[in-house]
Amino acid sequence: MNTRSDMTEKAAGSGVGAVSPSSAPAGAAHAAPAGAGGRPVARIVAQYGVVFALLLLIVAFSILLPDTFPTLGNAKTIVNSSAVVLVLALAATLPLRAGGFDLSIAGTMIVSAGLVAKLTADGTPWFVALVVALGVGAVVGAINAALIVRLGLDGFVVTLGTLTALEGVALAISGGEILTGVSQPVINIATHQVLGIQSMTWFAWILVVVLWYVYNRTPAGRYLLFVGGSPDASKLAGLPVTRIRTIALMSGGAISGFAGFLLAGSFGAVDTSIAGQYLLQPYAAAFLGATTIAVGRFNAIGTLIGLYLLVVGIAGLQLFGATQWATNFFNGCALIAAITFAKLAANRRGRA
Repeated sequence: MNTRSDMTEKAAGSGVGAVSPSSAPAGAAHAAPAGAGGRPVARIVAQYGVVFALLLLIVAFSILLPDTFPTLGNAKTIVNSSAVVLVLALAATLPLRAGGFDLSIAGTMIVSAGLVAKLTADGTPWFVALVVALGVGAVVGAINAALIVRLGLDGFVVTLGTLTALEGVALAISGGEILTGVSQPVINIATHQVLGIQSMTWFAWILVVVLWYVYNRTPAGRYLLFVGGSPDASKLAGLPVTRIRTIALMSGGAISGFAGFLLAGSFGAVDTSIAGQYLLQPYAAAFLGATTIAVGRFNAIGTLIGLYLLVVGIAGLQLFGATQWATNFFNGCALIAAITFAKLAANRRGRA
């Protein structure tokens, strides 16, 4: 193997340790599944524990709620209601995989949704509104990259500030009122039924496949891992670290803008005060995803499974009559559990 390949392999594996985005699980790029080298059962449980937990929830709720939970209508509701959050969670995986963090994705989505509602209500064609939404997301990502990557500011603090600023921009766009009048073409694009499933759900699933391919079958996916594992070693290996991290933030922003387009179409109206409601669940799904399938790596399939674990759990609780506090409690505990499992996996890798 040549020198550059050797160095990039070291870069990918050198970041194992902490749970922060700059190290594990993003840095655990070439970490074997937790428990690798041990008993086969332990390896399977470590790699597919979230999958088993999802199946267990489905079986449990189906037994406890046989008349309401295991129905086709409930399954459609679960996947359709989570489509926008899935897109947002996938957007979060890009900077996370590159060792970064972007809390502003929810704010980007709301600003984009507000602009889509405003523009299409005034007669702007849907494709122009879509371009604007994607462009806004990319610009927000570029601003974050300039502050984080170029100036070296803390990503958590910067994107928290960006999120707050975007919430203000969204309220300025709407004037503090719910924006209505989203054009029918935008609504149709988001909610048109294909095989009984809304098209926005199909868009989200297609994005899962695209990112799976990028992460697992392209040099770009490997470079994201190398940079997330160790930016310094990646620089020594000749990788354009600044460009890779910038592209990750801009791509995540653009996908967040697309989530905003779908959000506007799914409801036909936009409440610009709800950005905070779309922050915890996408990150909980992304971190849960890093503890399954490709343990130690933010990945698309794992994020999909992690989100459905959250949504199924919440749907079951709601059918039981649980109030809003139970939903927030479930999401919060899931995020804490995901980070804990990621930390334990990283520690096991470090001792291997």
